[in-house]
Amino acid sequence: MDPNKAIIQAVHYGDGGISAVQFQDGRVVDIANAIAMTEAGYIEDVNIGRNREGEKTLRSYPDGDPSNNLSNLPRF
Repeated sequence: MDPNKAIIQAVHYGDGGISAVQFQDGRVVDIANAIAMTEAGYIEDVNIGRNREGEKTLRSYPDGDPSNNLSNLPRF
């Protein structure tokens, strides 16, 4: 784990998908900024995928541990 990277601790849902994320330090960013931060390498343990409509989305790395999947994180 890179101590310089943000770690997502909770997600907020709206319009059928994740609309914002909250980091361990309490900061909240909308999904567009979270995607940009992930692309720039600032967020730990997530990557970018595309949904059926071709839009970019955040994805957890498949590590066999469902407890750390974005869909299983606490909601805020």
